[in-house]
Amino acid sequence: MAMKSLAAFGTIMAAVWAMGAHAADYPTESRFRQALAGVERLVRAEGMRLEVLNAQDEGLTRPLLAAGFNIDSSTCIVFFNTRPEDGLTQFFASISERELPPLLRAMAVHEVTHCVEQREAYVRRRFDKVLPDTYQRDDMTIEGYVSVVKSGAVETWGEALADISSLLYLKKAVPGQWQDLARRISTMRHELAGKWPAHDTSAWLDRLIDANPDIGEGVNLFDAAFHYRRKFRPK
Repeated sequence: MAMKSLAAFGTIMAAVWAMGAHAADYPTESRFRQALAGVERLVRAEGMRLEVLNAQDEGLTRPLLAAGFNIDSSTCIVFFNTRPEDGLTQFFASISERELPPLLRAMAVHEVTHCVEQREAYVRRRFDKVLPDTYQRDDMTIEGYVSVVKSGAVETWGEALADISSLLYLKKAVPGQWQDLARRISTMRHELAGKWPAHDTSAWLDRLIDANPDIGEGVNLFDAAFHYRRKFRPK
């Protein structure tokens, strides 16, 4: 009887594992909202509010997630888009149900990072912090910064910061899984470079993953990301 019970228990556990390991569907509204709620503490710690909107209701077409910082109210506004996007559909098909929640929270951190960088530029005017050395000048102004951003010259630079933050979040949140998930994010960025070339941050991410940097409890996630963006910038 004991052996039969043990065998039955093993069968049950295998079934439970299979339920948790099957591929996740494309993120739904509830999944996005749960992920964003899961990182709201980080937003509040930065002295910002979080507002979550449906991109399709707002007439926006950018896939998955997008964000912008409202200077007047110090609000990070994040838009989610549940419409499946080719390329991302295949990526999520490779993600298990167990892996999806921390991955979506990391993607939410990516968007919050865009708000943090916009605050550093437009409110604090820390142009030395937000711009590559090439564009730094003592007389840099908001207008000059906007001109650089609109030129597209620093789009990958900004995406690198956001992706680095998301990987550092994974390292803190799921230390046993972070390198595997991080490499899949890096691979996805590289494989989709033909579609979104400015979002190919894999050169930064691969160096970060290999370095396996220490990110302790007292370390500010976003400050660390600013540091590692410069440190791991591709030659």
